[in-house]
Amino acid sequence: MKGRDLLILGAVLLVAGFAVADALRTESSSAPRPPEPERTTTRSVITEPEPPADLGRASFPEVLGAGGSVVFTQTGSCAVREVDLPTGLELPNQISRTSCNLWAPPVTYRVAVGLGEAREDDTVPFRLVDLQRSGRNLGSYQALFGFIIFSDDGQRVAWCGRSRAGFDLELGENTARRLRACPVAYTSDREIAFAEADRLVVDERVVLRASGAITFVHYGQDGSIGLVVEGTRVERWQNGRRQQTLELPERFYGRTPVFSPDNCAFMVRAGENMSVLDVGCSGLGQGTTLPGTSGSWSPDGRWVALGGPQEILFVPVSGRGDTIRWPVGAVDIVWRRS
Repeated sequence: MKGRDLLILGAVLLVAGFAVADALRTESSSAPRPPEPERTTTRSVITEPEPPADLGRASFPEVLGAGGSVVFTQTGSCAVREVDLPTGLELPNQISRTSCNLWAPPVTYRVAVGLGEAREDDTVPFRLVDLQRSGRNLGSYQALFGFIIFSDDGQRVAWCGRSRAGFDLELGENTARRLRACPVAYTSDREIAFAEADRLVVDERVVLRASGAITFVHYGQDGSIGLVVEGTRVERWQNGRRQQTLELPERFYGRTPVFSPDNCAFMVRAGENMSVLDVGCSGLGQGTTLPGTSGSWSPDGRWVALGGPQEILFVPVSGRGDTIRWPVGAVDIVWRRS
């Protein structure tokens, strides 16, 4: 989900901190068997109009020089669609009805789709599905504030549940592992990362200490770590050292960024547009504004895909080259590797 308020995510991390403290208080006592993660049923699925007749058979302009595919939820019908970029041909991977919310890893055909609106307890129902196997249901759950993360290889998914406990599920398994707190990210080695105030903790070791409370974390493909701190600034870390810091304009406070693969730049929603900001190492400069309400970077960082109410745009980040337009709207969009 794009554009989610970081103040909400900060609440998740605050909950995580309380969970850690509680775990330390009860460490020496015998704990009861952890409960199963909260499941939900498909009765909460939002009823949507019938999907378009061309679902799974459409063709779009090729995005020459770009690999992989994009998976998106279509404006209006909320159907999940996937298109191969080098050919422009739609893949027969589809889910006809969702709540328009989509979470997807950079690889594999397994995704999470929304089943309905947020509930009174701030949980969002979602279902894990395998697009390549006729939308096979891999289980339905509830995520606090709709915050769901996948490992980079697409084999694991984690979330914070209604009970304010974190869960980690190996896709294909029946039972999720209960975590000591709400997770914030997977590392490149598939370990769970937790944010404890200004500390990023992995496997009980402190990886780094930021300049303030950590409210968002993104692990880059180059080993870098992108952080949002206090909801007001971005820090980029590499090899245990802070390399760049960017103070956010006030209008972007509390916004969730979409980081580039190397964490040198990010997109953030601003009304009906996406703004691209340079953390300090991308050479893109500041203030680039692109039309769209959701976005995703290509795996090589050379393109951005932008979803809007009426069309999807593919824009070369360097500014050199033509923008490619697809005549289909997208609410959420994710660019995946080959």
